[in-house]
Amino acid sequence: DDRLEVSLVPDERIDVGILIVGGGPGGLACAVRLGQLLEEQPDMREQLGEVPVALLEKGKQPGSHLLSGAVMNPRAIRKLFSGRLAIEDMPTYGQVEHEAVYLLTRGRALRIPPPPTMMNRGNWVVSVAELGRFLAEHAEAGGAMILPETAGQKLLVDHGRVAGVRTGDKGRGKDGEPLANFEPGVDVAARITVLAEGTAGHLTT
Repeated sequence: DDRLEVSLVPDERIDVGILIVGGGPGGLACAVRLGQLLEEQPDMREQLGEVPVALLEKGKQPGSHLLSGAVMNPRAIRKLFSGRLAIEDMPTYGQVEHEAVYLLTRGRALRIPPPPTMMNRGNWVVSVAELGRFLAEHAEAGGAMILPETAGQKLLVDHGRVAGVRTGDKGRGKDGEPLANFEPGVDVAARITVLAEGTAGHLTT
């Protein structure tokens, strides 16, 4: 069971305002947007405490687990940075100017009209790792605290309500034995917990 009933003793936890679990593009975009909203509402930022937004990233740094390239529809990221940045200021490999789809037979290559899902003209070619690092820089500039090499292990549940995450231990060997650099996991308590681990995330499922 990935849910843990806890008493949330103040001396045994880290308190944050909003906790985001997962440092992929979705979680990082969430952190960026929260920073923008809190910039416009300083009273709300103050109510969320010393750490208004925190993000757990299991890799050594944001982007280190994002290995693929991608063709990105720019609509969402343009909206995220509307009035602040142009997409030309982001790390991309240029715009898709044309595409072609071929049906391959044993002896021929037949060009066919691109199916709607393969139409990418006007989209942008990106490295997801570079995009992650870019979003992380802007999330931190907006006040988010990113905790690298920190994985969410269990959901903290207080009287039926998700109240944060217990992080996994650090510094264990391949058989689970504690090493010299061992650090036990900690409870990160939050008023709001956002699960952005993706469809394979064990806390989400």
